[in-house]
Amino acid sequence: MKIGTQTINPTKIICIGTNYMDHVEETGLDVPKEPVLFPKTMNCLISNNDPIIYPKFLYNQRKYNRVDYELELAFIIKDKCKYVPKNEAYNHILGYTVFNDVTARKMQVKDIISKLPWFRSKSFDTFGPIGPKIVNTGEIKDPHNLKIDLKLNGEIKQSSNTKHLLFKIPNLIEYISTFFTLEAGDIVATGTPSGIGPIQPGDIIEATIEKIGTLTNRVVLEGE
Repeated sequence: MKIGTQTINPTKIICIGTNYMDHVEETGLDVPKEPVLFPKTMNCLISNNDPIIYPKFLYNQRKYNRVDYELELAFIIKDKCKYVPKNEAYNHILGYTVFNDVTARKMQVKDIISKLPWFRSKSFDTFGPIGPKIVNTGEIKDPHNLKIDLKLNGEIKQSSNTKHLLFKIPNLIEYISTFFTLEAGDIVATGTPSGIGPIQPGDIIEATIEKIGTLTNRVVLEGE
């Protein structure tokens, strides 16, 4: 897919759960002792200004009819790598971008209670907006000091800084690459701060990260 002027061909999207303390507190989940990993599928990916499709399956069922935004800093893997020590992590990063980990919240909560994976609630079509561009690592000296904000219909809903990440990027690459090979173009989304909330058809989401830009997507009901 194309992100700004760059084209990537990811084999996987790896997301980190509960990686900001304020988000841990708002969800009532346990403080993680190690990074919490879950996948999103390739069908999630859409670009800046593409519509987020709100599935009718969710919209029409009271037990599932909440879909949330989740603003995240993401990084793109530069090359094939495995067993990366954290002091070499930045050598394997192509750059940084904005990611919106759109989530079927009621479905996720139901699955957590049932001790099921988060997989289905995270992987509906269009539930992974990314962009508006990839900023190369040379242009961002410290990815752990970036202001991040999300606006819903012009109103700020999330506001934080990547300095609050519980597990920093070098630790994440070292941890993830212990389990499986990372490939060029793979996407790692580092987690969301507090302020998550529901979206509805017609909403405009503007997800902004300092030094990267604003990822903008409109929500539309499936089939309309």
